[in-house]
Formats: sequence, structure tokens, C-alpha cells
Amino acid sequence: MSSSNSEKSCYFCTVVNGEADPFIYENQSFISIFDTNPVNPGHALVIPKRHVASIFSLNQAEHDDYFEALYSVKKVIEATDMKALYEEMLERDYLKGRPKTHIETVLKLPFLGNQPDAYTLGNNDGREAGRSIDHLHIIVIPRYKGDVPNPGGGIRNIIPDRAQYKRL
Repeated sequence: MSSSNSEKSCYFCTVVNGEADPFIYENQSFISIFDTNPVNPGHALVIPKRHVASIFSLNQAEHDDYFEALYSVKKVIEATDMKALYEEMLERDYLKGRPKTHIETVLKLPFLGNQPDAYTLGNNDGREAGRSIDHLHIIVIPRYKGDVPNPGGGIRNIIPDRAQYKRL
């Protein structure tokens, strides 16, 4: 099977091929890594091994493996020493020369050693949804009490002017 040009130039295909970030989890259809530009401690990505752009294009086997991967990554996040992870990440050779402000910021957060209180799971399915790499990746962001002043509205806040509504 030959690779398409999009697969050859796809960053997540290089990750899947083991040419970048170390895996924190792997099943038949997905691999997972800790994001090297974390927004919160434990920020991880779940990436299909097959080059596929949309969650709606997963085949049945991938669909079946999807939730297993999410549950397993949650367990890895909760078992990981985040301070040690990010200190080690700062020393990775392949990250030398790249900005590390996200990692340095996470290392200073007051809840760095805490267990997550909640999770935000996301998928920017398409360029108009904010995707920057055309290879499906599910974003797993652990959330901590106080990580934002008001988490109300959650994902609805991607369109801030239409995020607020009154609950009955």
C-alpha cells in the first residue's frame, strides 16, 4: 500500500509511525501521546493509526476501539506524575529550539500535582471547526477546579456571542 502525499507530509502520521512523541497508550486502531503544547496538566491526544480526517470516517473496528482508547488515556493521565513528565519534556532533543512556553506555564500551575476534577474532550472536525492538521485527533484536556474563572458553557464558548443561554 502506498502513502498519499497528504500522509507523507502529515505530522500525526509521523507520530503514528513512532517518529515523534512517545506513545502513552496504543490499541489496534489508535495511539495516544501527551501534547507537547499543553493547556493543562495531562493534555493528551488520541490519534487513529489510519490517516483519516474525520471522526465520521472511522470504520467499524476504529469505532469500536475509540472509547477503549479514551478510557485508557484517562487512566494514564491519572497515574502520571505530571511534574516529572513536563520536566522531562523540556529536555527532549527533538523539542530543542522550539518554544516551550506552554510546558513552562503548566509547570507553574498551582494544581499541577492534583488529580483532574473533570475532562473536556474535543475534536475540531474540519478546517472550519478549527482543525490545523487534517488527521483526526481527539483532544483530552483534564480540567481542574479554578483552571478558568467560570467554566460555564464549556465547549459552547467557541462562539462566545452565542454561548450564553438561560436555563429553565
